[in-house]
Amino acid sequence: MSNAEQIDYWNGKVGDIWVQMQERMDLALTPVTAALLAAANPQPSETVLDIGCGAGETTLAVDAVVGEGGHAIGLDISEPLLARARTRAEALLSEAEFIAADASAWAEESGFDLILSRFGVMFFADPQAAFTHLHSLAAPGGRLVFACWQPAARNLWATLPMTALADLLPAQPPADPHAPGPFAFADAARVATMLEAAGWQDLAFHSLPFAMLIGGGDDPIADAVSFNLKIGPAARVVRDAGIGDAAKPRLAAALQPFLADGRVELPGAVWVVTARA
Repeated sequence: MSNAEQIDYWNGKVGDIWVQMQERMDLALTPVTAALLAAANPQPSETVLDIGCGAGETTLAVDAVVGEGGHAIGLDISEPLLARARTRAEALLSEAEFIAADASAWAEESGFDLILSRFGVMFFADPQAAFTHLHSLAAPGGRLVFACWQPAARNLWATLPMTALADLLPAQPPADPHAPGPFAFADAARVATMLEAAGWQDLAFHSLPFAMLIGGGDDPIADAVSFNLKIGPAARVVRDAGIGDAAKPRLAAALQPFLADGRVELPGAVWVVTARA
């Protein structure tokens, strides 16, 4: 997808679904958020830019640390998710600011002490140009910290549903591993090359394996099936193919082995990437 296609995509039905799933997604990504914020280490009075902030979880967390002397700005292309973020900020009496903008071109402010992102940097049509632009927005010595997915083979939450439903789905074209999407930054060496070319220094890639909670409550399997039909790689292809009813029992059977103690959890793995301007 181009940036324009991403904007259309996230301002349509998908944006509304992610608003509905906000609490579930924040819960599922709790280990990632904790690791990201620990690596970012925001400080009082710092200025922070959050790329692809979505419904505001990380922006609001950072704003609570930087305080009145600092400023946290969340950028996203999805108006539905930004509306949810602003509602949350109002409820928390947060001063965080949420702006609808393409981060690869936005330049209303600069001199940021910290630029961070939880899964918001893998969708740029031209990531090399985007990281170069972000470098121009950082203060000297400013920090870049983001989370991105490791290869799909290490993320069963994404691959298991597609495998379980393979014979129900039309043949999928071969995927471009570098095309904008969740796993576009899985290759750490490629990402490092882009960052260095954009002017970022002191790069480090921290591996974070974790268990992604996708089902719980009174019926964890049904909950996990619902999760997979709304979020993740299988959700879109199932909607496009119109096989929701047929997919449910297949997914339930595939997820059953991962039920333990009233929870359905699937393995995931991310890179927490750090760098300096």
